[in-house]
Amino acid sequence: MTISSSVRPVLGRGTVSRVLRGLLAILIVAALAVAYVSINFFFYFTVLSNIMAALLLAGQTVKPGWMSSNGTFRGAVTLYMSITGMVYAVLLRPIEADVGLSDPWINYVLHTLGPATLLIDWLLFPPERRLARNALWTWLVFPAVYLAVTLIRGSIADWYPYPFLDPRQAGYGSVAAYSAAVLVVFVAVGAFLKWWADQRGSAHLVVPSHSEAR
Repeated sequence: MTISSSVRPVLGRGTVSRVLRGLLAILIVAALAVAYVSINFFFYFTVLSNIMAALLLAGQTVKPGWMSSNGTFRGAVTLYMSITGMVYAVLLRPIEADVGLSDPWINYVLHTLGPATLLIDWLLFPPERRLARNALWTWLVFPAVYLAVTLIRGSIADWYPYPFLDPRQAGYGSVAAYSAAVLVVFVAVGAFLKWWADQRGSAHLVVPSHSEAR
């Protein structure tokens, strides 16, 4: 029996998947548009990660074949959205922190529905091509830049998007400790996402070859 070793999984490209991704993209954009108040809005990690998620989902909806070559960007967005959901659930929701979102449905879409859906999508339909070896470290560039910009701008504007990044409350030592803890989570979740993609996404579909069919 001869089998093809060049056929990759193509699940997740169907009409249902495209419609669901498109609807979620529209929902995220609607939530962001309704929630916008001031320029500070764009300095929330939640907002930035959801903007990227909307772009990713829209791209997958319009061009589902893009899944075969967007592993690095898709993995980055999945990581950022996963961390968004986790940080909100663990650090912000318990203390009912003000995250700039007043409507419950907006909060749910940006902090729960979006992150959960992106993660599930990655687990069910991993990228078809193996990720680059340095993918994880590439994914960490944006969070590092975000942290630096947040602290610098915060000291100038006297405003910080999250309590655990506000040195006025507990000092820079506390900010450093929280940042280090979140970094560990970033690395752990990112390593898992890359491992999953490399293991699951590289599996081949077993299909009869033309010679076998004859």
